[in-house]
Amino acid sequence: MAHLGVQRDALGRYLAAVDARWPLEAAWLVGSRARGDELIDSDYDLVLVSPSFAGVPWIRRVVEVAAPWELDVPVQPLPFTRDELARKRREIGTIAEAMRDAMRLDGAVLAPEVVFMDPA
Repeated sequence: MAHLGVQRDALGRYLAAVDARWPLEAAWLVGSRARGDELIDSDYDLVLVSPSFAGVPWIRRVVEVAAPWELDVPVQPLPFTRDELARKRREIGTIAEAMRDAMRLDGAVLAPEVVFMDPA
């Protein structure tokens, strides 16, 4: 099966909308779309880092961050503060595993084109 890729324009608009409410320090695409083995209905798994998430209950973060999503396939936002993500990356679990194949989304909020880089 051919690689379906990422809808860069829509992803850039989404990240800009999230950034307007929750100023982002970093964003990573993880999961099947980052690995290139997505199916036609695969969701977008996004690790999002913002200091504004501090003190906000997890479910509220997820619901509010998912709200501006406009694509027909689902989004799975994973909103963390920098310290929360650092802890999750040290643990044995889903986030640590996902971050191994992550693609950092640099410039997505500031420019219409998403530039993929290795995770920091």
